[in-house]
Amino acid sequence: MVNLEIFRERLKEQIKEKNINQSILARETGISNQAISNWILGKGEPLVSYVWRLADYFDCSMDYLLGRTDY
Repeated sequence: MVNLEIFRERLKEQIKEKNINQSILARETGISNQAISNWILGKGEPLVSYVWRLADYFDCSMDYLLGRTDY
């Protein structure tokens, strides 16, 4: 089960650590800015393919983003 609160917090954390904004993340991952905004606001659940793209972009595991691990 996906912990959306952890996903939301970790997504915000990764954006901040990479020193980018949502628009840059959207452009560089091919994910719509609206989808990213919705996830950050706690609206909706990301598709696995999007979590995969985010994990690749942030060089972390999907499990980390989804709150299944702490690394």
